[in-house]
Amino acid sequence: MNAAIEEQSPHESQDVCTIVVLYDGDATRARALKACDYLVNQFWQDVELEFHWWRTDFLQDKALATVAATNGMAADFLVVCLNPDKEITGALESWFETWVTKRGGHDGALVNLTTSLKSRTELMQIEKFLRDLSRRGNFDYMTAISVEGRTSLTASNPSGEFPGIVDNILGESRPPSHFGLNE
Repeated sequence: MNAAIEEQSPHESQDVCTIVVLYDGDATRARALKACDYLVNQFWQDVELEFHWWRTDFLQDKALATVAATNGMAADFLVVCLNPDKEITGALESWFETWVTKRGGHDGALVNLTTSLKSRTELMQIEKFLRDLSRRGNFDYMTAISVEGRTSLTASNPSGEFPGIVDNILGESRPPSHFGLNE
């Protein structure tokens, strides 16, 4: 009887994609939720999505930080949506350092959804840190910050709904440019 139940396990019939979402508060969580809704709508038939949501201040607790680090090591996607008006805290930086190099060659993608109504300067420190983290953790790096030198938010887009590269990905449904993360 147990063998029959195990054969029907959803994890055996579908691949599982682990998504870790890191956010600062209500506004950044809402922005990250829109990106996760997109992922669910695009991939729910092909892949089982497993989400782990972590507010950055929870990572100051050692027990929670340990669980979150285990999630980070297994992440296929790391969605980061921080408040750019604050610096990356030493505690957050230390948390990343506890696990990022322990991923064992596991490929993934880091999606930076951090945006600001202020100048691009505030975003540069966060972007630089996350790009370095991506390189060391074997993540592809995607960002909401334009690569063409525009600021994240323009007068024509005051809402900040996924500007830049992520806007191109999340703004409309298109076939992928390649077959997967490992290509």
